[in-house]
Amino acid sequence: MKGKGAGLTNHWRRFLPKRRLGGMALADGTQLSTVRSVDDAGVFADILKGVEKPAEQTERTEHLRTLLLAQTPRAVLAQIQMDKHKHGYHNREKRLYELIDFNDMFVNLVLATPHGELKGFAERLYADMNSFCRRLETPMFTPEQFDAIVRGLSIEIAVYRAARYTGFGAHMTSRVEDAFGMDMVITNPDTKQTLNIDCKALPAFRHRLEDMVKHGRISEAQLIKADSDQYITTTQHQGSESVPVTLLCIEPDSVGDIHDFTLDHPEKLRDLLNKIFLNTR
Repeated sequence: MKGKGAGLTNHWRRFLPKRRLGGMALADGTQLSTVRSVDDAGVFADILKGVEKPAEQTERTEHLRTLLLAQTPRAVLAQIQMDKHKHGYHNREKRLYELIDFNDMFVNLVLATPHGELKGFAERLYADMNSFCRRLETPMFTPEQFDAIVRGLSIEIAVYRAARYTGFGAHMTSRVEDAFGMDMVITNPDTKQTLNIDCKALPAFRHRLEDMVKHGRISEAQLIKADSDQYITTTQHQGSESVPVTLLCIEPDSVGDIHDFTLDHPEKLRDLLNKIFLNTR
């Protein structure tokens, strides 16, 4: 008679390729199905990050999915600590980087997933994460927390995909570049101009504008113009370095709705980007 543990093992084995692929089964034979604690999951994730990603798309997607699942318990606990100590604590930077790692892996997984499989992707992923955390008897993101993560990452993913779809060059930023507050760099293939883009939903866009006025970085007139244009470019400083960053408002009236990490009307983003490029020559 099969016990409950065997059923869970079989459930999680579907996320792993056959042992011959090596990407999901470590050298000692460890697989996600053998993980029994949050510490185990963290060790598994750390080791798996150092494993070469498979070249074949399906295998690569499975690799990223397994890695994201393994990172989930640690990310959830980091989120709980961040929410509990909003004004800082001694491990805040470490917890923040754990969330950044999780978000980066989430983005990588979505971008590696074929477009036809994105419908219902977030719902399926939440169910799988929830099952994994429940098996480890550790907290899971609340639906509200996960929804906030998905909504935030959906914006930058949708902009990135739409930019590339409409002919622009685009790459997601590294942590160093992100220190300047940018999500991606978009390149005009004709002029070779680049834009350092920070994508925001309308409420966050307006909050940032108000914050810049409060700190004397822009004037009230510039705020009104930015709100009308749906973007503003300002200089961001980090140490002795400075770069121009374009704060871009992503909301239905300007670029259309987002469904399944995809802009419904990518041509609207194309037109807005062309306008920005034209005005920054």
